[in-house]
Amino acid sequence: MKEINGIVLSWVVISFCFSLSSIFEPSLFLATFIVSALTAGIGFLLHELAHRTTARRNGCYAYYQVWLWGLILALFISIVSAGRFVFAALGAVYIEPMILSPHIDEKGIRRVYGKISLSGPSMNLLLAIFFICMMSVGGIVAEISYIGLRINLWLAAFNLLPFPPLDGSKVFAWSKIIWAIFAVPTWIFVLFIS
Repeated sequence: MKEINGIVLSWVVISFCFSLSSIFEPSLFLATFIVSALTAGIGFLLHELAHRTTARRNGCYAYYQVWLWGLILALFISIVSAGRFVFAALGAVYIEPMILSPHIDEKGIRRVYGKISLSGPSMNLLLAIFFICMMSVGGIVAEISYIGLRINLWLAAFNLLPFPPLDGSKVFAWSKIIWAIFAVPTWIFVLFIS
């Protein structure tokens, strides 16, 4: 139950942070919040659940834990920047360390953790593709989908930075080639749609 509460709290906070630019327009704020929940919130939620699912499939014990300072920092930065910049490290999936055995060496552990770390940004990239497809519907769906595309590309690009504790650092430690295959095109797309 604690994990579910943390996920829901993180979902609400990230949706609020992404909708802060319209907070002084009450009629627009609710709509912006709903769009943020459907784009940024879903992106964040599925990103973390992808980590957890991949970890569990690889024999690890994994659970999402909200990070209180991450919530505070996200709210503070979003308020100060009037919603123009969002710090999206509200929590993380914690994984019980794998134990070295004759069947799993250090390189094998780096590979497993690299795959677990890559699953989150990969989910954001899949969501970006989904939103690209939905843009063809037109109208309000296309507008919401464009927002979803931008947010999910940004979440993937941010998380693929090769600095600890971000996902990109573990992918980079596992395979620089796989990291580059995912990170470089993602950053190019982010620059292209900005």
